[in-house]
Amino acid sequence: MPRVPKATDSTTPKKRVRKPKAEAADGTKVLEQAMPKSAPPREVPLEEQIRIRAYEIYLQRGGDGGTPEQDWFQAVAEVHGQSIA
Repeated sequence: MPRVPKATDSTTPKKRVRKPKAEAADGTKVLEQAMPKSAPPREVPLEEQIRIRAYEIYLQRGGDGGTPEQDWFQAVAEVHGQSIA
């Protein structure tokens, strides 16, 4: 029976290698710092909130009638009403 050559492409499973633990100059082990699982939520700037809300208003009316300025002013009123409350 003829020998089958080993696969050399990416289908060959790779051997997992562990990284060596870090050590200080004096030979003591360095503890790894745990990273936070999730970053704190990023605060969205006020103008961006207004822009998003104005676009939502535009979509709600189906793009018919009204103007971008009307959508913007309504969004400003709604966003400022939310931020004050």
